Amino acid sequence: MKNLIADSNLDLAPRKEPKQARARLTYERILSTTAILLDELGLDGINTNLIAEKAEVNISAIYKYFPNKYAILSTLAIRLNDKQTQLTLDYMSELNESTSWQDMLLGMVDTMIEGTRHEKGLIALQSAMLATPGLKTIYRKSNEDLAVVFMKAFEKCGVSFPDSRKKLIGNCVGEIVPAMLDYSVSKGKRFDPKVIEELKRMQIGYITTYIDGKY
Repeated sequence: MKNLIADSNLDLAPRKEPKQARARLTYERILSTTAILLDELGLDGINTNLIAEKAEVNISAIYKYFPNKYAILSTLAIRLNDKQTQLTLDYMSELNESTSWQDMLLGMVDTMIEGTRHEKGLIALQSAMLATPGLKTIYRKSNEDLAVVFMKAFEKCGVSFPDSRKKLIGNCVGEIVPAMLDYSVSKGKRFDPKVIEELKRMQIGYITTYIDGKY
């Protein structure tokens, strides 16, 4: 992605959010159009002028809400991460004490995949999150949120870890899952099933070392 800007000072914050219903529709159209264009053209193929043209809004409407295209991506990334976190929270709320930790882990991964499989712009957005400093901060915060959910899910399934390593284990699980999901879409596929299978093996194997006390 030759046009990605490796500047940590890049302004990624929306300028404002609309209050009125009509303005809200314009705001949402900008976001949805950007996501569609990401699918069609990738990050390098889009700019604010094209987004305005395809969204059928004046370019001034873009800059009213966003300083640049990366700020639009930032909003889309936060929404995607919030959705993934909420999916895992909803899944966890349905767990009961009879659910094995293995089934919980596999189900959590499947839930994240099925809940985001058809998101527009998913592949380009995931790549941009890893390549742009500001977006990577959003990505890392999302992983930390997922780590908390995973550890609560383990507790609900009757699995406990040493207090001295609990946070580290949660963060490792929170980092591994998104990283492998990113890899599973890196070649243009929507969650390559072979990569997902390896992700599940890695997760089960990793946690088993603590359950069996072999590490």
